[in-house]
Amino acid sequence: MTLTATARRFVTRFAVVVALAATMLSADPATSGACACGAFVANDKLSPQRETALVELAGRTEAVTVSVVTRSEVNQAAFLMPVPSRARFEIADAKIFTELDQISRPEVKVRRVVVSGDGAGGAGQSADGATVVDHVEVGPYDVAQLSGTDATAVSRWLTDNGFTLPTALGDALKPYLAEGWLVVAVRLAPTSGSLSDGLPPMRVEFETDTPVYPMRLSATAERRQPLRLYVLADHRMDISNPAPKGSAPDLTFAGEVKPDTSTPTLSALLTGPRFLTRYDGEFSPSQITDDIRLRQAASDEHYRAVVTVTKYVQSPWPMPAVPLIILALVVVGALVAAVTMLVRRRAARV
Repeated sequence: MTLTATARRFVTRFAVVVALAATMLSADPATSGACACGAFVANDKLSPQRETALVELAGRTEAVTVSVVTRSEVNQAAFLMPVPSRARFEIADAKIFTELDQISRPEVKVRRVVVSGDGAGGAGQSADGATVVDHVEVGPYDVAQLSGTDATAVSRWLTDNGFTLPTALGDALKPYLAEGWLVVAVRLAPTSGSLSDGLPPMRVEFETDTPVYPMRLSATAERRQPLRLYVLADHRMDISNPAPKGSAPDLTFAGEVKPDTSTPTLSALLTGPRFLTRYDGEFSPSQITDDIRLRQAASDEHYRAVVTVTKYVQSPWPMPAVPLIILALVVVGALVAAVTMLVRRRAARV
């Protein structure tokens, strides 16, 4: 099947999710880079500063909501990410992450240290190898889904839209396509200004037998990839480390959540109690070899991380604490000696 101009225009779009930071690879006239959940292709330097993702699991259905805040003057970009089956796309409410952050915030313990001085201390196959299986326009996004066997069509569609797909990124897509995954392509085109003004979070829902958070494209990045990942499921969830030779993501929170008036956006996703698990991590691209796999934990034990904050309290005395104690002992000793001498003199007079 020969692709129409309309199809080509819309099939350079997204790919599904995640939390924290991207870097731009090579590209001329376009630049490219990976974030924790996928990859960006843009017409200028684009540096995501914060990325947060929510994975919702219900039976075979998985939904991924991702929020990426960037620092850039980019006014045209595409975000690519593979999905295991045909996906449904919609705009999400950014308030969901504010509520999740509030619920899962670590417990803060304050340690006070007294210091002196200044306080310093320590689908179907087409003739050209790809088929557009779906297209929808949602808010500021144009979204298309691509079914194929290699990355050639993705590169062609990006080129038709003024972007260049770097070889490394095209190679990273090949294993997903070989496994029968689709590529969701989201055209990020704000009505005015740059992408640094922010875009609504994206939510993608699809069917899968094995819950997964795609991470392999992040191996093409140049800088470390930060990620905050929430998982909402019937039970506490464990996740695998996409970079086995590096540090595993840290568990920050695990606990039951219920519909509540203080969290209206989250409550809209709940029909009853569910289990929320939060992980925070940062990954070296050279160590990323796999996606994040999600599986039910051995127990639903609750957990909240504890963060110790050190507060340096300046001493009202100009002298260090130890000399002050010594001075105090000397003064007390002198007073005791003086009183003792006075008592003896009075006794001698009698």
